[in-house]
Amino acid sequence: MPLKLLSIVATERKNGNSVLASKYIAKKLGVELEIVNLAKLDIRPCKACYKCLYGEDCLIEDDVEEIFGAIERADAILISSPVYWLDATGKLKAFLDRCFMSLKYHEKFREKKALVLTYHGFNEMIGWASATHLVLARILGFDVLANIELRAALPAEIFTDKETFKKLELAAELLKKGETRIFENQCPICMSIIFRVENGTLLCPVCGSKLDLELNLIEKGEKFSEEWIVEHFSKELVGLKEKFKEIKDELKEAAKIVE
Repeated sequence: MPLKLLSIVATERKNGNSVLASKYIAKKLGVELEIVNLAKLDIRPCKACYKCLYGEDCLIEDDVEEIFGAIERADAILISSPVYWLDATGKLKAFLDRCFMSLKYHEKFREKKALVLTYHGFNEMIGWASATHLVLARILGFDVLANIELRAALPAEIFTDKETFKKLELAAELLKKGETRIFENQCPICMSIIFRVENGTLLCPVCGSKLDLELNLIEKGEKFSEEWIVEHFSKELVGLKEKFKEIKDELKEAAKIVE
């Protein structure tokens, strides 16, 4: 059981379900809780300069390094945030976009236990926010125990809706025991609920696994695994940057077509 729990939320609601659920889980487990609310922090857009991939410090001076510091101090993580227009909130996505610079932290973050808790107001508007939350968890190297969708729109509704409250209790229990739970209609490898249809099979865009129409595994994907992240960040993206340096004059010339 974790001794210190960090909850990453991204909502302007002071006592929204994301925050209240985090406090409830910490109380249930009897552990210290730190809440990092991305909505209150200075998170500026990634410039895609790739300096961090070459081992250099990010030149953007904002609060992102403080978030990584909070993750490092924690024993376990909650990504606890709502659905806005079918996806994650803007500040959470902004932080995800800055996670190119997370590679240097992977040894410290790797295998920290985590839960993904995503709150929606309407079942028909669940969208793909939990998949975005999962990508954040995987790119940071967390060991995700469960991806749980909770119907709770009004503040504190997480406690008054019986089915939602059961899921909250389950979340606390899974974190306490360190147990993994994959739910119905989730990818058996990464727990995503979003799939792309390709040639009569389903492709999970998060982990890259190939599944049949009943979500049975045909071929396991390795996307966002530790090995994939190192290969993609340290070799493929750096190689792309080097290619750009070689042909940047050619590309600059090609761009003149719109002048």
